[in-house]
Amino acid sequence: MDDINNWRKNQIKAHRRKVFCLSWNCDGTRLATGSQDQTIKLWKTDDQNISSKSEAELRGHTDAVMYLRWHPSNPDRLASTSSQEKCIRFWDARTSKNTATLTTPGHNLYLAWTHDGNEMAVGSKEDFVCIIDVRKMKVIQKHSYRYQVNELAFLSTSRLFLQATGNGGEVEVQQYPDMKRVGGLKGHTAAVLSLAVDPAEKYIATGGADAVACLWDAKDFICLRSYYAMDFPPRALAFSYDSKYLAMAGEDPCLFVEDIESGKSMGIVPVKSSPEDCAWHPKRHVLAYPVEVVQGESSIEFRTKS
Repeated sequence: MDDINNWRKNQIKAHRRKVFCLSWNCDGTRLATGSQDQTIKLWKTDDQNISSKSEAELRGHTDAVMYLRWHPSNPDRLASTSSQEKCIRFWDARTSKNTATLTTPGHNLYLAWTHDGNEMAVGSKEDFVCIIDVRKMKVIQKHSYRYQVNELAFLSTSRLFLQATGNGGEVEVQQYPDMKRVGGLKGHTAAVLSLAVDPAEKYIATGGADAVACLWDAKDFICLRSYYAMDFPPRALAFSYDSKYLAMAGEDPCLFVEDIESGKSMGIVPVKSSPEDCAWHPKRHVLAYPVEVVQGESSIEFRTKS
């Protein structure tokens, strides 16, 4: 079995404070990182290297940047949230400008683009889920829940919307865009915190407050496998571009990587602090994740398969 600890490792110094989120753009030419220092940094990449110097620093947030995601097909467009702001900020990587700021009803924690990038779902601390028409920069739907709503995702092939909830450890499955409930994924004994769909939409991964991660068949909604190695809840889940690997990060001071096909562990990557997020390159086996803060500076570490 290929051990990820044998993959090539390198680090870049990233931010002045802790990194909470990171994301690759659709063609893998940029990595975006969001930090407690209220900034987003962009890093240029090529087939071999990640630049050790940031291409741009995006300023505009008034608190920590907690979540960010690139447009699914436009490599220059980025959206981000801060849990202390009632808005979504949109950025153009070519100009490093905040091109639009859309006010929302709640303080936002999560966002998910539709496959075509025309719409977006946003989840807030107040347990609102809003659907945004990105072309018109307008909230077109608002749904309020009496229970915790966490990470969100779309299944484009079946026109379904998924939301991780605190409602009996369930991921709710809704028809999109009418948002009618059509089912649920019940595999946790506590709130579901994290959620990811692989690029081929074959699998769904969920992470719960019960410190368990589950792998699901995205068509039949059958739980294929559960992972129990973590001591704390997995708060970030990421599939590799070819749906071969699943990475899990959270409050444990390490990163867990699994080979999906074999069901075997690829190893545990130790870090000196809990990695808040992890992300695979969209075309290569390169895994990025934040590591410790040393003397006020945080770093991003990369594992690259030779």
